[in-house]
Amino acid sequence: MGLLHSQDLRSFGVKGPKEGKQYFFPSEAITANGKFIPAKTLMMDQYCLECHKDAYDGWFHSAHRRSSFNNKAYLMSVRETRKVSLERDGSTQASRWCAGCHDPVPFFSGEFDDPNFDDVHNPTGQAGITCSACHVITTVNNTRGNSAYTVEEPQHYPFVFSTNPILKWVNLTLVKAKPEMHKKTFLKPIVKSAEFCSVCHKVGLPFAVNHYKDFVRGQDHYNSYLLSGVSGHGARSFYYPPVAKSNYDECHMDLLASNDFGARDFDDKGVRQIHSPFTTRHSPLLLATTPFPV
Repeated sequence: MGLLHSQDLRSFGVKGPKEGKQYFFPSEAITANGKFIPAKTLMMDQYCLECHKDAYDGWFHSAHRRSSFNNKAYLMSVRETRKVSLERDGSTQASRWCAGCHDPVPFFSGEFDDPNFDDVHNPTGQAGITCSACHVITTVNNTRGNSAYTVEEPQHYPFVFSTNPILKWVNLTLVKAKPEMHKKTFLKPIVKSAEFCSVCHKVGLPFAVNHYKDFVRGQDHYNSYLLSGVSGHGARSFYYPPVAKSNYDECHMDLLASNDFGARDFDDKGVRQIHSPFTTRHSPLLLATTPFPV
């Protein structure tokens, strides 16, 4: 057991794109070692559910889960981008700019670049932004947006993929008995920062995508926040809260009472809570499904 735990087997047998880190361009996202990340390690939401049920439920109904080919509006847009790119450039490379934020699972596993990618039936295309997709980001490369982050295949305790009940129990027991590595892997300090959100909530269209200009500004929520009074940095703002907000979570991820592992008493009221993305409520309307409780 100790020997297994001491070996890092993540990169054994994992192929990388022949272009190396340049493969991910015009997205600014890269993998730490320039190689692909197996899709199964980015699609472990059911594993997260074992200990983080309330967090999972919040994610399940969020816009993040519906970011990819499982979002009707995005599906129409990205199909058109891939079609135009293939006709204009002879490849779908320009659409990688979209994938860095919207399609992390097929993108980092290498499936996205297939011009015949089955965006309806391939499970990776329906995964959206999974739990792991955000929580294995190791670095914010800059605050220019366009998925400017570095992602690394997560390191797990032994038997994480085992279907044997005994070995699964061993794995979960190790996580609970000694959670330090789990926390270090999935809750890096950068996750709690406003800069973390900037990687996908700030966009500029490069020439590689539009063949028009070197830079065309898209949506930019990060700078709007940074230059506002809410952040404490906006000298010309007309509004200042009593206390500046240091990150997006304080406004966009409501605190929800929870007994999940990792829940904390954030506001000293004696109630354990988690941050939950209940403010992203457009998905049920877009999908014409029953809205989840407010």
